[in-house]
Amino acid sequence: MKKKYILLIIIVLMGITSCQKASINGDLDGMWQLMKIEKKDKPAEVPGQLYYCIQLHMVQLQGAAGCSGTFSHKGDSIYLVMRGSNKNSVAVYGMNDTIQSFGIEDLSSEKMILKSAYARLQFRKF
Repeated sequence: MKKKYILLIIIVLMGITSCQKASINGDLDGMWQLMKIEKKDKPAEVPGQLYYCIQLHMVQLQGAAGCSGTFSHKGDSIYLVMRGSNKNSVAVYGMNDTIQSFGIEDLSSEKMILKSAYARLQFRKF
């Protein structure tokens, strides 16, 4: 009888822990608060409450106007595709188009810096 209870507990614990998705993007996954936008030949902008939420192959922009899309991450670059959005809705997030490539200048568990031909974005992990 004791073995049945132990077996039942083991099965329940395995079921609980096996339902979580593992991170496939390392430190890139998570919620990032956009802290600074630096555009060429313009003063730096400090945006309000704007966030990039990144997990698996999805990215969601939260704050002024919510947008969502997909991204791919390879080496030190990421490529975002914001579907169903327009240039104006992604501009507040430091992007100049709904399809954007960024180079990763710095990435740790606490901060991230992305750079495109249009702007340099600084984030903190939220």
